[in-house]
Amino acid sequence: MPSQSFEFERVTRVTAGAVGTPGKRSFFLQVRAGTQLVSLAMEKQQLQLLADRLQQLLSTVSVPEGALIGDLALEEPLHEAWRIGSMTLAYDEADRLFEVTLVELTAEGDEPATGRFLAEAGQMQALAQHAIAVVAAGRPPCPMCGGPSDHNGGICPRLNGHHA
Repeated sequence: MPSQSFEFERVTRVTAGAVGTPGKRSFFLQVRAGTQLVSLAMEKQQLQLLADRLQQLLSTVSVPEGALIGDLALEEPLHEAWRIGSMTLAYDEADRLFEVTLVELTAEGDEPATGRFLAEAGQMQALAQHAIAVVAAGRPPCPMCGGPSDHNGGICPRLNGHHA
């Protein structure tokens, strides 16, 4: 059965989060418009890129004072609608809204679901700050290579076969 596409003109809530223990976490982007809630699985690197790009765009946008949104924990029950394959992010200066477009990760030849939503600058600023904290809550990086500190059970590739 094909995944369900969605389009929200204005979200009432947008957040991201992770479930599981560091090294085995599953990451999600979650959007709500009224009573409709959509949870989308994503990679940690996608969440980091989204936060980085949001910070770049937000540095050029005036965000109203006190625009931060309260609790950004993932809402339960958490049901993955689909996995994000690609995302685009744009800012409409005339409407002062961010537009996020998402495309499902599918097997070659399958028709992907799509998602699109609009959010205010304050919501996206809160999402960016929260996403950075979510990503940082994982395994600490290796001081030599920047990869996960446990190297998924292996050794640091920068050691080049030599033990310190």
